[in-house]
Amino acid sequence: MTSTAAAEIREPTPGRSSGFVTTSALPELDHLFRLFVLTWDPRGASAQAPESTRAIGLVEALLERGARVAIVTEASLGALLPAVEASIAEEPRKRLYVAADGGAHMFGFDHRGRPVEIAPTADHEDVLSFMMGELARPFGIEPEDVLVVGEAFGPAGLADILEQQLALEAQMGPFAPSRDPTWGVVESGFDVAREHEIESLLTIANGYLGMRGSLAEGSSVSRPATFLAGAFEPSSDVSPVPELVIAPDWGRLRFTVEGEPFAVETTAMERHHRTLDLRRGLLLREGLGTGPGGHATRIRTAHLASLANRHLLLEAVEITPQNFSGMVVVDAVLSGDVKSGSGSSHWAGFAPRQGLVGPILVGETHGGLELALASHTTAADPGSLEMRCEREIGPVSAMERCTLHVRLGEPSVLHRVVGLFTSRDGTVPVQRVELLEREAAATSFGALLGEHVAAWQTRWRQSDVEIDGMPWIERALRFALYHLIATVQPHDPRCSIGARALSGEAYRGHVFWDTEIFMVPFYVHTWPEAARTLLLYRHLTLDGARRKAKKLGYEGALYAWESADTGDETTPEFVRSPIGEIVPILSGLEEHHISADVAYAIWAYAQSTGDERILREEGAEILVETARFWVSRGAVKADGKFHIDRVIGPDEYHESVDDNAFTNWMARQNLRYAVAIARGVGRAKAAALGVTPEEISRWEEIAARMYLGEDPRTGLLEQHKGFFDLAYVDVAAYSPRTVPIDVLLGRERTRSSQVVKQADVVQLLALLWDEFSPDARRKNFLYYEPRTAHGSSLSPGIHALVAARLGLLATATRYLEQTASIDLGNNMGNAAGGVHAAGLGSLWQAVAFGVAGLRTTPEDPETLIVEPTLLPGMRRVSLPMQLRGRSLRVHALPGAVEVHVVEGAAPIGLVVCGEAGARHTTRADPGRAYVARRKDDRYLAWEEIEP
Repeated sequence: MTSTAAAEIREPTPGRSSGFVTTSALPELDHLFRLFVLTWDPRGASAQAPESTRAIGLVEALLERGARVAIVTEASLGALLPAVEASIAEEPRKRLYVAADGGAHMFGFDHRGRPVEIAPTADHEDVLSFMMGELARPFGIEPEDVLVVGEAFGPAGLADILEQQLALEAQMGPFAPSRDPTWGVVESGFDVAREHEIESLLTIANGYLGMRGSLAEGSSVSRPATFLAGAFEPSSDVSPVPELVIAPDWGRLRFTVEGEPFAVETTAMERHHRTLDLRRGLLLREGLGTGPGGHATRIRTAHLASLANRHLLLEAVEITPQNFSGMVVVDAVLSGDVKSGSGSSHWAGFAPRQGLVGPILVGETHGGLELALASHTTAADPGSLEMRCEREIGPVSAMERCTLHVRLGEPSVLHRVVGLFTSRDGTVPVQRVELLEREAAATSFGALLGEHVAAWQTRWRQSDVEIDGMPWIERALRFALYHLIATVQPHDPRCSIGARALSGEAYRGHVFWDTEIFMVPFYVHTWPEAARTLLLYRHLTLDGARRKAKKLGYEGALYAWESADTGDETTPEFVRSPIGEIVPILSGLEEHHISADVAYAIWAYAQSTGDERILREEGAEILVETARFWVSRGAVKADGKFHIDRVIGPDEYHESVDDNAFTNWMARQNLRYAVAIARGVGRAKAAALGVTPEEISRWEEIAARMYLGEDPRTGLLEQHKGFFDLAYVDVAAYSPRTVPIDVLLGRERTRSSQVVKQADVVQLLALLWDEFSPDARRKNFLYYEPRTAHGSSLSPGIHALVAARLGLLATATRYLEQTASIDLGNNMGNAAGGVHAAGLGSLWQAVAFGVAGLRTTPEDPETLIVEPTLLPGMRRVSLPMQLRGRSLRVHALPGAVEVHVVEGAAPIGLVVCGEAGARHTTRADPGRAYVARRKDDRYLAWEEIEP
């Protein structure tokens, strides 16, 4: 390091300098830093020097809380490493960096805590600039979140600064945002144009309900909504359909500061941030503003829907007057004054009342669903806060009005506990909610919060994916997994997942093939119990599928394209276009691949989990009835092939087509599964359903005769009959675009062109990979990829998956980034209607099945094939994976792949591809770890290593 660089770090000027926070005294008290740059030689810790030992212990504590720490030292890494290894555990070490040799070399640490050189020669003339480029900006860390501490402090001063940072975090409690930006989604300011979109992104949910992240006090554009999973009432759309029930607003808070409302639209806001803490499942808000009377106030809030007790909802509020002492009023409201986006009021009436602990709002929907909400607000520290709460009961609301006497600079904290039950829970809701409130009143708020956070920690241990080198994708993936975890009810088969999860009203909460094809795989490999429950929803709605098939003149079961609570078709027959045109919707009549999609998901779940019970009972019944549907749906024609006419495939730009390849291939799989079940573990159930040997033989024959659309000359699949004769359109010539391509081309030109809305044949490649030769996979992807306009959020993630498997790195990267931006970048333009749950699931699949290359084969579900394709910039991809009762941890590295068999009752097979097409296989024992090292573009044989 040159003397100039040394002076910049070692002798900083107090305050803010060039955006960084440098210090020669303790830094400002109300700021949590995310990156600490420390000029320090911690080797003294190895000799147990007391202050160095304390300092390095505090460094480890900050690393454990998600901060990143860079140590700048004149020592070499080799000299420093023993102190690091002796003092900092492997997991937090991943967020530690060392600028060794005075900054000439920058090192990070991998998943095993070993040093990895980030750059062979850092520009040690400007160490801070280098660190901002390498360690801050890629993670979204702003300059003001970087604290630079020079060596002049010595170990004691350094320890004091770090200790203060930890104390500040403890003082902030639940209001403290994550120090790791890859675990948070932050929205600053107040943008009227984006507010509905932001509300979707910041949704909190627990599978039982979901609440959009709207402002607690509301605004002129706020669209608050709490959705009750699995509960539906009629909409007021042009074509009425069932829609998710909008529950009373439980999170409403109104603030009055010295008689003036505190709200973003009426208060001059100096700063305003909302943060979705993905790791803890918290929605945080901080606002610092001054009202018309000149009273400056900082308000922080935290909201959560408990993952530990799904009937429990918590809020915390902190109010700190900045320039006055006086009176603040907080109204904690339960409001039944809610309507859906369609304009429907689901509630027939309310009966607010006084409860034993707090006010209760009891309501009943037009359909007879009963609900009870109870609320109780208390002071976090009753002994130090002067507060009086009164209850107010209105026609459709119940409220606690709490008056606080606040003092200058002193935070006043309130805790609110809300309980919610409905008649769907099997008992009288008001009795259950009063009991819950009494139990919660006897438990500390901190304990309730801790149970919720612990539940999230359990889920993240089974789900979290680390992508070293691509923090933007890592954060997007965590955002995706947060919503997938938050939106599933793992113990209630009456609830599936709608296309927009529990975050918005688009599609009215209806369930599509999105669930089985795009979301269920995530649950299968991280939360099998939840996957099973989602599939049992299809069994509970099987009678609705039977009714639909019968109505259309078919046998067996045809699942609703859009399903709600009964399984009957809920796709609207028509919609009104933006220009007022009435447009017919044919999906409910013709998009029949949904039945094969459900069958595929059941089979894939059973293969991946070893759950034969579902194949003996519920799954067997579904497979039998869907097979019966396909037999009645098509016919053998003069060419001797079985044809399925007049359908819509995944590419919804082309309606009423014959022999859609995706539909036919998936129908064939459906029939094959039914044959296997009826002759195997499900034969008793099949017999009970009246299946005869002749019927099984008929399924087998039709599967063998299925028209598949293969062109023997080119090796291509024709997406549907006549597709190859349609006009070619250069889709790329219409990019970039802000509207779907079918709007640009017009409906008729789109239908007569080779323009594909979303992955169709490419989707088939992803699902039935082993049905196609390597040559056919590549040819079909290269043919259909440039013809696909990605008019659906379901499409880019699947393209990323297949492109990664094919080794098309640039293409895979482009589609991975596109998928990551669907919601966080709103690149579909409709995130206001809720997050795109299928897109979120496809992002996980793109990384797990594409980049990490994890898959099994139909012939051997007990063996995991690992074929990673790391994309440019990725230094490591690590993820957990459950397969056949084993818990695995997979680490894909540029030069190797590691698999740790964390738990399991028996060994599992592992396979990598070696030279000349050879495969290296090993039987991996539980509790052990294995590595296959890479040589050129192939892998050597597996070796056992230390776990």
